[in-house]
Amino acid sequence: MDKNNQLLSWTSKGASSGGVPSPEELEKSPGYPGVERLRKGPVAVIECIQEIPCNPCEAACAFGAITIGASINNLPVLDEDKCTGCGICISSCPGLAIFVIDLTYDHESALISFPFEYFPLPMIGEEVPASDREGKEICRGKVVKIIDKPINGHTPVISISIPRRYALLVRGISIKQADYPGRNDSCDKKENEYKTRISEHPILSRQDAEETVTITVDNKIIKAMEGEMILAALLAVGIRVNRFSARYNQPRGLFCGIGQCTDCVMIVDGIPNVRTCVTPVAEGMVIETQYGRGKWGKS
Repeated sequence: MDKNNQLLSWTSKGASSGGVPSPEELEKSPGYPGVERLRKGPVAVIECIQEIPCNPCEAACAFGAITIGASINNLPVLDEDKCTGCGICISSCPGLAIFVIDLTYDHESALISFPFEYFPLPMIGEEVPASDREGKEICRGKVVKIIDKPINGHTPVISISIPRRYALLVRGISIKQADYPGRNDSCDKKENEYKTRISEHPILSRQDAEETVTITVDNKIIKAMEGEMILAALLAVGIRVNRFSARYNQPRGLFCGIGQCTDCVMIVDGIPNVRTCVTPVAEGMVIETQYGRGKWGKS
């Protein structure tokens, strides 16, 4: 490669201090391939540096290229020679820490594949802002492929082409609030366009609610089924974003669905950090998208 195509690195205080792994930390990780392997073609890049009980990536790899070992707390080990860069492991990682890099995509570009848990999905051929590990845009990319299959646990995998020198930096697509149409303005559309409630359940049979309630979401009035959770009512009318993160202002929505995480929290009747997946709707309830940690008494 010529001088202009040399791979760029990044600086970080480390995962424990800044939340982003440093190049030194990743180089020591058994799941991070060496530069020579990266130059040979597509290969998985596992940016997992913390010993936690997790091993779905090992089971996902049909080629035996990822091993965890006897202890589920072990770091994943990548066998560079066995890895084909197929990308099946990407959506298997609950920590969204696996990517595939192909430095041989074409003469000037690299192909980066990564998990994407936002809505809506971009379109193939669309130019997108490629972001680093902190969510900051560092270059422009072009969407080449989108894989969204049930076998992936409904976690789409997106592949974008970028200038090759940014291959070690780019890890996703930057999403700005103004570019995210799947939230408040969706209330202006007819509810029937977003009917996603289950009405015929294979075990519980017919699920039509007899009563409805009226709630207000970001100054828009919508109808909800009596007894259902706030999150269900929002999903039924196409609202996918519940909050924007404090640090990087990134959109967050349904994740665990059982009240164990905080991705779906919103401001409800002036109270911030309400878990909408386990909070039922009530007549006259006022709900607001939460920005950062929220503020008490916000109307």
